[in-house]
Amino acid sequence: MSSRKPTRRDFLRAAGIAVGAAAGARVPAPTASARAVETLADYGGHSTDGRTVTTTSTTGQHLAITAYGDHVVRVRAVRGGETFFADDRYEMVDPANHAGMTGSLRVVDEGAGLTITTGAADGITIVLRKNPLRLEYRRTSDNSLLAGEDATRSMSWNGSVVTQAFTPAASGERFVKGGHGLYGRAPGVDRTGEVVSHNYGARGDHSDQAPAIVPLYLSSRGYAVFVNTTFDTTFSFGASGRYEFSADGHDTSGVRPQIDFFVIEGPGFAALLDRYTRLTGRPRFPRIGVFGLQLSDKNFPSVSDQNWWTTRITALRDAGFPLDVQVHDNRWRAGSGNWSGSWFEFSPVRWPDPAGFKRWATENGVLTTLDYNRNNSNEMAGWIPGPPPGYSFAPADLTGVSDNDAVPDWSNPATRAWVWRVFWTKALDPALGFPGDALWLDEPDEMGPIPHNALAANGQRWAELRNAYFLHFQKGVGQEGWDRYVGTAKRPWTFTRGATAGQQRYGHLWTGDIDSTYSEMREQIRGMQNAGLGGFPYSNIDAGGFFGGVLSDALYRNWVAAWASTSPIWRPHSTGDTAVLGRAASRWPIDQGAAVQADFLKYSRVRYTLLPYVYSIAHAAHATGMPMARAMVIDHQHNGNAYSHDLQYMWGPSILVMPVTTDVDGAVQNVWLPAGTTWYDFWSDARTAGSDTADKAHTTRTGEIVMYVRAGSVLPRYRYAQSTAFLDRTHLEVDVYAGGDGSFAVHEDDGVTEEFRVGSAASTTALTYTDSARRVVVDHPVGTYRGAPTERRYVVRFHGLAAPVGMRVRGGAALPAFTGEAAAVLNGSGQVWDPARKVLSVVTPTIAVVTGGGAAAVVEPSGTAFPTPSGRTVHGAEDAALGGAVIGSRHAGYTGNGYVDFTGATDDFVEWTIAVPSAGTRALGFRYANGGTTDRPLRVSVGGTVVGTLPFAPTGAWTTWATARLTAALPAGSAITVRATATGASGGNLDCLVVD
Repeated sequence: MSSRKPTRRDFLRAAGIAVGAAAGARVPAPTASARAVETLADYGGHSTDGRTVTTTSTTGQHLAITAYGDHVVRVRAVRGGETFFADDRYEMVDPANHAGMTGSLRVVDEGAGLTITTGAADGITIVLRKNPLRLEYRRTSDNSLLAGEDATRSMSWNGSVVTQAFTPAASGERFVKGGHGLYGRAPGVDRTGEVVSHNYGARGDHSDQAPAIVPLYLSSRGYAVFVNTTFDTTFSFGASGRYEFSADGHDTSGVRPQIDFFVIEGPGFAALLDRYTRLTGRPRFPRIGVFGLQLSDKNFPSVSDQNWWTTRITALRDAGFPLDVQVHDNRWRAGSGNWSGSWFEFSPVRWPDPAGFKRWATENGVLTTLDYNRNNSNEMAGWIPGPPPGYSFAPADLTGVSDNDAVPDWSNPATRAWVWRVFWTKALDPALGFPGDALWLDEPDEMGPIPHNALAANGQRWAELRNAYFLHFQKGVGQEGWDRYVGTAKRPWTFTRGATAGQQRYGHLWTGDIDSTYSEMREQIRGMQNAGLGGFPYSNIDAGGFFGGVLSDALYRNWVAAWASTSPIWRPHSTGDTAVLGRAASRWPIDQGAAVQADFLKYSRVRYTLLPYVYSIAHAAHATGMPMARAMVIDHQHNGNAYSHDLQYMWGPSILVMPVTTDVDGAVQNVWLPAGTTWYDFWSDARTAGSDTADKAHTTRTGEIVMYVRAGSVLPRYRYAQSTAFLDRTHLEVDVYAGGDGSFAVHEDDGVTEEFRVGSAASTTALTYTDSARRVVVDHPVGTYRGAPTERRYVVRFHGLAAPVGMRVRGGAALPAFTGEAAAVLNGSGQVWDPARKVLSVVTPTIAVVTGGGAAAVVEPSGTAFPTPSGRTVHGAEDAALGGAVIGSRHAGYTGNGYVDFTGATDDFVEWTIAVPSAGTRALGFRYANGGTTDRPLRVSVGGTVVGTLPFAPTGAWTTWATARLTAALPAGSAITVRATATGASGGNLDCLVVD
């Protein structure tokens, strides 16, 4: 292959332009039938200002090409007598970028055409033929054709429809479309050969719900096209041989659509998404609690109130489950507390003390989402009906809309100011002290019956406005409301039922009232990926479906527990009324059977321990547009398997996920494990070589999602906690998978404020694994933030080793060995070999954090054999049998997945069942914390026989841990019970039993 850089003449020859031809040379004329549609005429002249090249045709048409940096060009064309729309007519592109994304264009007139290039050697070249005016887009670095026109396929105008037609797509070229249709549904990720139209619905009922209107598509050839119009768009990706897109003005009396689109060069999909989200705005980064579990009160529409929520959350936490966000649906609101007849204001009956609840919620690590329903707008303070000076549309245009006395026109700045004023004065103003951390903006998507010709407050007709309706709403709440009044103190989490491209910089979406079936689940899996391909990486779905009633155990386990926990937002929600359908209609895990609860707790622990990974990929989505759940095509855009395997995805860079989408236990689902690496089963550590020629047949088990980890992966973890507010950042775990080198950058910040963005108050911790040396380097963080730890212990786990080797930390002596990680932690450091899974764990000493980078811990082989493990065993209290006592995690410093809290009743107990290999006298240690001022004694028995009582004296704080000890004779056996029973009003917080 020649390394010669292509010249201008090469571009012209490749475009079919004779070099040096006379200015009047022509390509073949269009057919007679094509002349019925107006297309670009011949070249009349051009001008340039260094960034924009404007060409005028012989009939007065104007064609403008503008650089937006080195890899993005904007293309606009208008008919004679028309002028280009102002840049701010559509706000899908971040308005600041029209001037801010500067670039330059070099123009060379070759006689028969112009060669226009962006500033970068790997940028875009546009070849503009003169007679007639026709365009081709090429990659400058290798002269490869991206897309182009010919005599019969070009820009055209036909009444109020404008079309850009390209020559047929290249052989093997594939297309994926950003966004999704109604309800978040997508029939597939690969849309090659299809016609795709994602627009606001026109049916005016619940079937209009939740489109993600993103007129963006990506080509496997390494370019993307974004169409800058809010008129209805339709894309043909090769259907009937047509490769084109169009915008339809529906023959309204207002302005007609214009041809206006951006061509973005990658060539990789990751670069395309980065450049697209730079153009339209980076996704708004939520606070860390949003990535925890969210639960609603929808299943309890007749009983949920302030006391219900505190009781309910306490019961959930006592059972060991997490919760970060309470999601209100109707009952909190004043008035009826139902879908209708209630409004955005705390009910004095059901919520008599919102400020008191806020104090309780803060102490318990709970965030609050408040819902707004469009149909109640006219009940809210200050509502003015009708068009300006009112907040709605003309009544004659609303006759077909349900609840047509409450239809806000979000294009009206006054309407947006009104709704924010209500949100602020009724809930969000800090002076009130009320709960309110997020807004659920419900039901702005049932306006289909408004006629296309209806006039909105901003002067646009409904045919042009309706696809921007969601964006205007989120702009009012995000930019004009939250950012102005809340400022940097608290990040917003606002989501609405539907979305418009560019809205991601203000807020997010959810996919509406979906069905509770496996076919729906499959479409939502694909829709989640397509949302990410359109700049919405925080896909938000009613886990388990909305219209499900009582789910089968399998569907609950496979969707609500398994898949939802490995999706961006984990929010079970449904309409099933437990008062009618029974307790099982609830989406709360504590209302389900034992098997469901076990699965839900398993996935809770997986998600919450992986939060450093989850939060870091969420931040990457904000910083670069890379989806959290990335379709396989993002990493494998040239591999056909990636387009056909769209029920699996990459959860970040390292974990491959394929949800189980059948109730049949033991069914076979084929998973594609890409070639070129080894893949580890997440659950068993079994290894499989990747293949592009044969899928791996995976036998499904109900409740166990298919997950694989790529060799060379580095996965950071925290200890499990029941709220992100309780996460112990002084303890960082690192799982590495042998078979390749790897690295990961852990993003951390305060998790709440915007300081990470406006003041760079964040840290990045680099984790690096060198496979040949079996060496892990954990760097000190670069940067810091409010509340950052000043010291850390690291637990490094090596997966996939054939046998254990002795390990050391920072060049020190070989570490002692133990049979469990908790024993090594309590020792201060150590190493553990798990022979069943072939995982070697190394626990470092506590290390002082030095901000600014550089190695904090180097974990590597010591050069000595793995030592004989100590006989010490540690048994977590949270995994023992409990009688009255409950599980907690609020106070850091515990060793496992929590501790046990004796809540106040005499005879509450914790009972461990342990294996004792040989009879004898053993030392029993009970690790505990007592932040009170008096002893909290516990009676200890072995096999039902009391062996002593320990005082459990005060430790000074609930985060200060001590060990109370006694000796006891233990018999040999595999099921020896050790019980600790409260003898007074309460015991302390019990972390674990240590047997020496």
